[in-house]
Amino acid sequence: MGFLTPMLLAGGMLVAVPVLLHLIMRRQPKQFVFPALRFVQARRQSNQRRLRLRHLLLLALRCALIAGFAFALARPILKGSGLQGKEGAPLAVSLLIDNSLRMQYRQGNQTRLEHAVEMATWLVENLPEESSVAVLDRGRSLSGFVTDARTAKSRLSSLTPTSHPRPLEDKVCEAIELVAERIDCRQEVFLFSDLSIASLSETGLLQIAEALAKADEVRIYLVDVGIENSQNVSLGQLQISNVVLTPGQPLRIEVDVHSQGSAAETLVELFVRDTSEGSKEMVKRGQQMVNLLENSSGGEPDTARVSFELAELPLGTHQGFVQLADTDPLPVDNTRYFTIEVRPAAKVLLVGVTRDDTLFVREALNPSLLEEHTTTRFRCDSISFGKLPDAPLDDYQAIGLLDPPQLPDAVWNQLADYADTGGGVGLFLGHNASPPQALNEGAAQRLLPGKLRRRSRDATYFRPTQLDHPALTGLRDYAEDIPWQIYPVLQFWEFDDRADNWADNTHVIARFANNQPALLGRSSARVSARGHVLTMATPFSDPLQPVGREPWNLLPTGPEPWPFVALCNQLFTFLSQDDDVRANFLAGETVDIRLAPRQQLSSFVIHQPNGEAIRQTMPSGQDSILISTAEALGNY
Repeated sequence: MGFLTPMLLAGGMLVAVPVLLHLIMRRQPKQFVFPALRFVQARRQSNQRRLRLRHLLLLALRCALIAGFAFALARPILKGSGLQGKEGAPLAVSLLIDNSLRMQYRQGNQTRLEHAVEMATWLVENLPEESSVAVLDRGRSLSGFVTDARTAKSRLSSLTPTSHPRPLEDKVCEAIELVAERIDCRQEVFLFSDLSIASLSETGLLQIAEALAKADEVRIYLVDVGIENSQNVSLGQLQISNVVLTPGQPLRIEVDVHSQGSAAETLVELFVRDTSEGSKEMVKRGQQMVNLLENSSGGEPDTARVSFELAELPLGTHQGFVQLADTDPLPVDNTRYFTIEVRPAAKVLLVGVTRDDTLFVREALNPSLLEEHTTTRFRCDSISFGKLPDAPLDDYQAIGLLDPPQLPDAVWNQLADYADTGGGVGLFLGHNASPPQALNEGAAQRLLPGKLRRRSRDATYFRPTQLDHPALTGLRDYAEDIPWQIYPVLQFWEFDDRADNWADNTHVIARFANNQPALLGRSSARVSARGHVLTMATPFSDPLQPVGREPWNLLPTGPEPWPFVALCNQLFTFLSQDDDVRANFLAGETVDIRLAPRQQLSSFVIHQPNGEAIRQTMPSGQDSILISTAEALGNY
């Protein structure tokens, strides 16, 4: 509490005046001679007690009256008391409108966003003329204050839903900080939202509380534009089997259908764009009827899962969407869009001392037992190391060196340049790496992750524990079911673990059971390139009974070696960069489309969901297409 004129509080000292009057005007007792003294004495004591109480009450009233006059003349105020907090001071008001997509929920003939704008406009019209108003939404920009109601209402009327809203707590804190800068004004924040569960988390509420504690004069008001017992049927995020497919590989799409507030029977439809020349028509490729149970208790919505499968998609890019056939109050979550690509099988070059050395990996990637019309993800060519200098490396997405021997520096430089231009190289080291001194010097170190120390004969097995690296993520779903211990590793190469012996951009992806590095990765030396190099400390080409020596491992020759097949496919998928494709983005995200290695573009055309086409140029040397204007929902 404070006072506008605190000096007048000194008037409270006048309270001493009634105290002095009380002391001066006390009535002195009079003496009387009366025969029945004992009755008079009792009456006298009773009268004195009553008079003393009356005098004290009168004294208190006189003191309170004088103190009240002094208190009133000092003009007390309550700091931070809202619109009446600073008498005579102008208002600084922030109007924060939640314009996320869920605010498009329609009740009657009005959406929640329209209702919020209507109430905010009424508030602007009824503010004092000298007020400053800032209109904020959940978009990226932060607008300042305006001093005229017309401009504020114009900003409100131009608000549109944003498909990529910023966290609501961040915008509330921005609004608080904005009005807190107006220290000479009464500071108010009005939040217009529908109070849905997705609006604010407990962490967000704590963040807002901290901002209010720092700006103790700011008052915040929440205006609820939602309704009770809302009803909505919505689609969850699409689960796509693969973004990149090979011809003949089926596409599987799964999606959850949610119902909130009422029982629902709805039809879910799948549409795919017709890829015939000149056609842009969406063709229905499937539909399913879904029955959802009633849930009006306000708890979790009822959910059902729908699956679609498409086969025999031709080469090229395919776009489509899954939608609910029926409309409801919130249509924005009734459609989910997708993009996938059908590519030819990735070309892989396998290099061994002889062609037989490539057998295990070749069969794991492209089994010869499959029928001719069956397509695989890889197409493998096999050559010997003697033919490697003349091989057209640029025709392949990945190269596998299976137990490479000592190679000329020119060949190592050729392979390193291939990786620097975006290719993938896999090194699977075995007995041909002896002696290691030749690999620890010269051009081979452009590819190897470090210097070899010795060949270890301590039996162990491959045991990847963290499967978050892209080279191994495909094993994550069934990692606990892989019996790596029955495929022992009998020999492997140890790397010198001193820090100065490790190459730049090197990291251990997986280890053996004895904690020695088993699989190591190294990024391209060029920052702009996306080439990868993988090094396995034990070979993938050893037969079960090699001539004149002991085998290095039983990974490809153990009982039912399906883990070896899975591991090969994962490693070469990573090397060929088929796992590095992203074709589906959230609206508002910056789209990053990576170009193929050695691919160069000078311009590109964006076809937007509304049918408009925009041509944009690309800076020279840029190896990806960047788009930051994809705000609308739909296929681009």
